[in-house]
Amino acid sequence: MARLDNNTFDDREIQRRIFDDEGFQYNRDVSANTKLTTIIASLATVIAAVVVVGVLISTLTVELQQFNTLEIAQGNVAGMSGGNKYGRNIEIDASVIADIWDGGHTLANGGTSLIWLAPTAAAVHNIASTSDVDSTGNGGALTIEVRGLPDWDTAEIADTLNMVGTNNAPTQAFVIIYRMRVLTSGATAINVGVITATATAPSATTVTAIIRAGKGQTHMAILGIPSTQTLYMKDLWASANKAGGASGLADITLWFNPNPDVRTTNYISKHTAGLQTVGTSQAPHPFEIPKPFPGPGILKIEALSGTGNMDVSAGFDYILVDN
Repeated sequence: MARLDNNTFDDREIQRRIFDDEGFQYNRDVSANTKLTTIIASLATVIAAVVVVGVLISTLTVELQQFNTLEIAQGNVAGMSGGNKYGRNIEIDASVIADIWDGGHTLANGGTSLIWLAPTAAAVHNIASTSDVDSTGNGGALTIEVRGLPDWDTAEIADTLNMVGTNNAPTQAFVIIYRMRVLTSGATAINVGVITATATAPSATTVTAIIRAGKGQTHMAILGIPSTQTLYMKDLWASANKAGGASGLADITLWFNPNPDVRTTNYISKHTAGLQTVGTSQAPHPFEIPKPFPGPGILKIEALSGTGNMDVSAGFDYILVDN
């Protein structure tokens, strides 16, 4: 900015000059103004491009996570495996605490044990049905697969057995069985009777897994983790299945036993949730940062019912990673 004097300006200088009311002149550089306008426009374009790139990165991240989960499920990622563990307790009385597994319902109505128990040491289990139709050559379950851990330092193994009805079919030794399923069956039903796995030691009375009649597999929200792996929980859920429109209440707890090789019944509370329902309800809880559980350990889900005859399901999704 300069004060006006008596000098003579050429036309180009006059076009670049702006005067205010007090006689001050401002020199305007048209070319610089044009460049500034161009820079601002370019900056707006860059900002818009950054926003687009950010959206693309976010979308690709989600797709990549989903792709990785699929790859893990397909067994294409070395040292990793994934799964879903879910269970159901068909009847829990008011003020009763019970684990979510096939044998945890009211004892007077056929339940085995409100609280699930693991054998105190590796033990052979006898697999038997309440029906002789579940046997080779008949119409029920013919072969069965049993999955669990042979000890707390070895990854999961599977044992395939031929059903022999109400007679015992012995398994390999397991410190925990957490999954059974019918592999082949006859024309009558997937399994006609109730199929149980009973530990032979230290006593022959501890039932650790059950397939209810007609279900074809266990429904137990229980899982063992060996010392060679770490489990990362992706989400946890629970559902009240009580029908008939009556109000139902239940508190859900996720328990973890970090020393199953030393104490089979000592658990730490790792998460809680509540259910309140008229008819049915579900309480999902995703873990944005997966919840780690290093082995050895046992995970299980338990319910405290505030209403009589509650029917509760629960489960979790997970990824197992080799240490």
